[in-house]
Amino acid sequence: SRFFPGEVFNTDLPPFAAATAGKPALGEALFYLTCRTEKIVSLVAEEVVFPSLAQGGVSRSRLREYIQSKFPQSKSADHIGQSIVRSYQFYGIGSPNRTRLNVSLREGCLASFAYVLHLEFPEPGMHAFEKMFDGPMHKWLLWDQQWMIRQLYQLREAGLLSKVSEIDRLRQFTTKYTLADAVQRIVALAQESPK
Repeated sequence: SRFFPGEVFNTDLPPFAAATAGKPALGEALFYLTCRTEKIVSLVAEEVVFPSLAQGGVSRSRLREYIQSKFPQSKSADHIGQSIVRSYQFYGIGSPNRTRLNVSLREGCLASFAYVLHLEFPEPGMHAFEKMFDGPMHKWLLWDQQWMIRQLYQLREAGLLSKVSEIDRLRQFTTKYTLADAVQRIVALAQESPK
């Protein structure tokens, strides 16, 4: 139910998962989907983990305090916090130790970038860089903004985007497919990519 919310079978995930099995790209996509369906994970990502980048991460006690503040009646803040930390570790987004979850801006995989980009911008059209930077791709997945820009150009070269333009302060990209139409092209990208 986490990856198919509302028990709706999305036909895009199975071929993407098959093409990225055993690669970091699958972990990135599944972490994104986890954040999208588990509200507490996305809240922790945006309001606790992302703001902690300057410190290189966040203490487990800070995570527990935040979760307890969101669920004051809950006796399972520790368990929820441990599950969130395990998600960061399992999907390759952060690395925990006994007292902290360590995170930093990171470079991801082109295939997961393409997949998540089409989930974030499901309709073909023109989109501002800032909308991408202010959203989950940066705040949940901790993808570096300069790396994201380079991936946009790679997707244009691969034929998944029709245009990327940076003119003065106006920076935008144009998607040309819905995810359903793009998924086979994304799968092909994943199969070409070493990671």
